[in-house]
Order: sequence, then structure tokens, then C-alpha cells
Amino acid sequence: MIKHLRTASVSLIIGILLLSTIPFLATQKPAAAAKLVSFHSYLEISYDISPLNQPLQIDVSVSVPVTVKFWTDIPPTFGNKLFRFPFSYLILFGTPVGPEEKIHLEINNAPDWANIYFSSPDILANIPFQGDTPSVVNKTVNLIISPRVEAPAEPQKIDITVSCATLKRLNGFSIQINIPFTPSFIPTIAITPDNPIRTVGPHASVSYKITVKNLGNKITRITPTIIGADLAWTPTINPPQYEIQPNQENTFTFAIITPYNFGWHNEYGRFQVDFKAEVYPYVSGSPNSTQSIYLVVNNHGFSTPGFELVIFLIAIFVIALIIRKRHIKN
Repeated sequence: MIKHLRTASVSLIIGILLLSTIPFLATQKPAAAAKLVSFHSYLEISYDISPLNQPLQIDVSVSVPVTVKFWTDIPPTFGNKLFRFPFSYLILFGTPVGPEEKIHLEINNAPDWANIYFSSPDILANIPFQGDTPSVVNKTVNLIISPRVEAPAEPQKIDITVSCATLKRLNGFSIQINIPFTPSFIPTIAITPDNPIRTVGPHASVSYKITVKNLGNKITRITPTIIGADLAWTPTINPPQYEIQPNQENTFTFAIITPYNFGWHNEYGRFQVDFKAEVYPYVSGSPNSTQSIYLVVNNHGFSTPGFELVIFLIAIFVIALIIRKRHIKN
């Protein structure tokens, strides 16, 4: 009991002394007064990393809980949380009622390929003194991240500044952190064959130029595969694969040689080529896509492959027979 009375007496005496300084502090410039009586604010930031452990899907919003801790070094001399002298607030903040501190969260240099924002960029918090329960104020907001289709599928960082302003004798504070994340890979390509329908004769060499453009957001490996082609046509495609940068393109060459017996009416060859797009370097579990194109070869018209010589000899024989009959009539 005696101990508590002594503490109360000391606090009262210090309070009286502090009260006596109010007229003096009121006549001083803010900078000079702050040097005489000033205290510090402190901030600490933490966040839940679990939503960021996997690449973020495109056009899907992800919420990342961000917790801000706020405390001060204002001593309990100015009173406890349950009973605080009005002159304590007058000395500290220039008002008889304790103000709230505004904590501001700001995203620095936000990229234009993502929608990134805080659910509450400004937080109001009671100002804790040392010895208060709690002496540290915890506030949680959500950081919303939604990558757009233009987002590069590379590790990225969000630069965040958290700050609180100076309130008379309580100095402000600012802290920065980086929050890493990676947009997911989009395996998107555009395929453009040059003149996909050709007309040729038997045993002719035909080449198709096929341009593939990477519309994805990372280096993409393109691998072509010829599907179900008759080996009699000798189908080939080169090169076997390309690694293409975003918004760049490369050209593949598909080649065939028509068979000797290619030439009957309405006969044609149809070829399917699949192009697989996957991330490069390869990452297990990353998405991929496959697109198909079809190339067609038509013939020139009716032909009798292998019988050309026979027909030629028959034609000569018919002509000779006609000439002979004419001679006999004459």
C-alpha cells in the first residue's frame, strides 16, 4: 500500500512539474520545444507469406494479410491507460484529449501490369504509452495483388512504405519492406503458316514456312510434332524446337516430297502439326499449351503414274495405224 502511495505521489509531483512547463513550451517554436520534450514512435511490419508461395494466377485477386505493430517510448509518468491527466495530452500533443495516430501504407512504383492496393491504406490507432496494456497496437490490413496478362512471369517485388506523422512531441516514423511474388506463366502463341494449301504434281518437293510468335509473359520453348503423317511423303520439320522471347517470333520449316503415285483426280495430302508451348527453363508443374495447324497438298489433275511410256507407245501405234489406212485407201 505504502509503495503504491509513493508511486502516486511521485507521479503527481512530476505531473505538477510538467504542468508548470506548459506556458514555457507554448512560447517556444515547435522545433525548439521538441528538443526539450520529445518521444519516439516505432513501427514494425509482417505479412503472411503463404498466399505467395505459388505463382499468382493472371486476373485473379490474392489477399495477403499485412500486420502493422505500433508503439512509443512515452513513459508511464504521463499516466496509465485508465487514468491519464489532461495536461499530459496538452504537453505531448497540444490538446486535452488524446488524439489518434494515422498510420499510412503506400505502394511505391506500382507496376502497370498488375492491380495492387491496400484494403485500407490509412489506419487509425490509439497512441500507447509504456506500461499500457497493451503497450503495442496491432493492426491488420489486406494487400490485394492481381496480375494482368501483361505481367512478366519472373520474380517481382512490391516496395511498401509504412509511416506515421509527427504529433507535437511525438516524432513520426517510417519503415520500408519488399514483398516478393511471381506472376504465373501464360503459354500463349500465335501460329501463321505461309500459304498452307499447295498444288503440285508427283514426286515434288514442297516446303511450308511456319511463323510462331510468343504472346506469353516469359521465354517459351516451342516444340513442333508431326501427327499421323504417311512416311511415304517423307515429312520433316526443322528446327526441332525454339526458345522464343516474349513478343518475338521464329520460323519453322515443314517439308514433304509427294509420292510417285500422287496425281489422281481429287487426291490430296493433309498434314497436322502440333506446336507445344512450355516455360523455359522448364519448371515442374508449370502450365503448357498445344495448338494444331493443318497443311494441304492438292494434285495438278489426272495422271497415270508408271504408265506414261505405255500410253505413249499406244498413241504412236494408233497414229501409225491411221496413216497406214490412209495409204491403203489411196
